[in-house]
Amino acid sequence: FFPPSSLSKTRGPTKSSSGSMSGAPPSAHELSLLMQNPARIRNLTVLAHVDHGKTSLTDSLIASNGIISARLAGKLRFMDSREDEQMRCITMKSSSISLSYTPTRPQPREGGQAVEDGHPHLISVIDSPGHVDFCSEVASAVRLCDGALVLVDVVEGVRTQTIAVLRQAWVERVQPCLVLNKIDRLITDLMMEASEAYTHLVRIIEQVNATCAMFHSEQVMEEGQSQGHSLWEAQETMRQPFQFSPAMGNVAFASATLGFAFRIDDFAVMVSKKLNMNEGALRKCLWDPEGGEFYFNPKTKKVGRSSEDGKLKPMFVQFVLEQVWNVAGAFLMDPDAEKGAKIVAALQLSVPDRELRNTNRSEALRSVLSRWLPLAAAVLSMVVEQLPSPAAAQPERMCRLLQTAAPPDAVADEINALEESLRTCDPDAATTVAFVSKMFAPETSLAGRE
Repeated sequence: FFPPSSLSKTRGPTKSSSGSMSGAPPSAHELSLLMQNPARIRNLTVLAHVDHGKTSLTDSLIASNGIISARLAGKLRFMDSREDEQMRCITMKSSSISLSYTPTRPQPREGGQAVEDGHPHLISVIDSPGHVDFCSEVASAVRLCDGALVLVDVVEGVRTQTIAVLRQAWVERVQPCLVLNKIDRLITDLMMEASEAYTHLVRIIEQVNATCAMFHSEQVMEEGQSQGHSLWEAQETMRQPFQFSPAMGNVAFASATLGFAFRIDDFAVMVSKKLNMNEGALRKCLWDPEGGEFYFNPKTKKVGRSSEDGKLKPMFVQFVLEQVWNVAGAFLMDPDAEKGAKIVAALQLSVPDRELRNTNRSEALRSVLSRWLPLAAAVLSMVVEQLPSPAAAQPERMCRLLQTAAPPDAVADEINALEESLRTCDPDAATTVAFVSKMFAPETSLAGRE
């Protein structure tokens, strides 16, 4: 087992002994100061098919700021503020909240954004509905944001609304990250071994990438027909399709109900110290960017692309999934108090005995996994590194938000200056712009009219 102490330089806030993320909710003044630096702002929406865990995951993000208890995360459904939403256990209206997160990774991963170490970031999160009847709410949320977290239930896989929200993100030029949620169900519901789960996860990622490639191909053909270009010419001028890979850092594996999540980066840091290997090289071995597999031979202490005797397992299975599976086995599938205590000691975790002795074994497992691999730290670090800031996103999205017609000469300079301030997200601009995403019809009593 790999203790989380080696994650201290890659994770954000740390867990306290009570299981809640340390730190108080940011004040209005603190949020106002964070708004002055667009490079440290991330505006994102959480998208998924219905019941794939959007609101539960958002609960864990909110708990990281001390707004709700970490023990209630995934159960409280904090963003479902309407009475009918709580009664039906379904999100019907988009809801938003602002959070603060301080990244502590000393250097950005290859391909990630340059992140200022130790400086707080403002994370604006919109939780959107997943039911097809509320697709207008999703459209409004996507239009407001620069990035998105797309959740997929690993048991149900890619569903109709998953495809719909990916298409919406593609059309609105919103950069997404992928969260494979409910991986605990692979253990409890499907009773999969770690090797079987690995094959299943690879298949889901391939399915998501194939869906995104389909959007790209459709737009290439439409562009070619409308502009009179050949398909080759249209493809050269088109932006690249969305592509998800754990090796790229834009895929996280999570369980919102158990409060834990991880990326390849997290285990690369832990395992590299255990095996005395280079972190960057190990990251590529845990999940090959080219789609192959690497194997570690414990006898020779060498890494290769083939299993000589056919008994070696892919390194992602050996060093990542089997660790999680072993913890789940000791606390949930085949409870063993002695083995569980040894695991907690090996992971160097501080878990109260009353939580380890909880008769609800799922809660006991949650107490361990949420301290070892806290969900909010993994997801928010991915958000900061992989999703664009407003200033970085606007040059790509301006063509969708503003008309392209040339302004009249009399006001050309003023309009051009306004467009430039929007494009750069200048906090010192003289003009304040409000974007209306959706309209509400108030009740007569609220409007003060008869």
